[in-house]
Amino acid sequence: MQPKPRLLLALGNLFIALAVNARARIADPLYQQVVESRPAVGDIVFTRLGGPIFSRVAETTASWTSHVGIIVDYRDGDWVVAESGVPVVRKTPLRRFLGRSVDQQFSIRRLPQEPSEGQKRAMLAFANSQLGKPYALGFDLDSRRTFCSKFVHDAVYITTQQQIGEVETFEHLLHRNPSAPVGFWRVWFLGRIPLQRATITPASELQSPLLNVVIEHTP
Repeated sequence: MQPKPRLLLALGNLFIALAVNARARIADPLYQQVVESRPAVGDIVFTRLGGPIFSRVAETTASWTSHVGIIVDYRDGDWVVAESGVPVVRKTPLRRFLGRSVDQQFSIRRLPQEPSEGQKRAMLAFANSQLGKPYALGFDLDSRRTFCSKFVHDAVYITTQQQIGEVETFEHLLHRNPSAPVGFWRVWFLGRIPLQRATITPASELQSPLLNVVIEHTP
């Protein structure tokens, strides 16, 4: 039996999502500046991943950022970032997390009131409970799966009751940015964009008035 065209397209989309540069490394002097800024559990870390899908996320949201994670621990001499990545939720050393970012672009931001010790433990527990959860390639806020900005939103809200980012539909996203790559998204969604689907983006979290800059290296 021949594979169905829609299945082949879906598998192609997964391959595209995986096509990011994971071998880059942040420069030592720049990472020393990060260390001196004293990151902490609860800090939100924004980066820009390369590859076709994540580049389109940034383009669609008219922002430099396309990925986000949250610091949940400190182990073996480095902070630990929990992230929803392709294909599953995982934990990544901060240095490696920043090193994957295109042109070493990043922003580390913090809630005005640093989470309590109990809330920090709850963030780590939440991250551990999500490890291995598959990535939601449809960016659906109501999916049982997750994606980077949904994961960070949930980690912050569940543990601190503070909501960062804006919930919006694909229709609103595309209407707000007339130059968004609509053709790409039609292909990504196998011919039909789910315009009324609710989602949340790294860009909207970056713009949250609740977050203050700890350190950043951006265009």
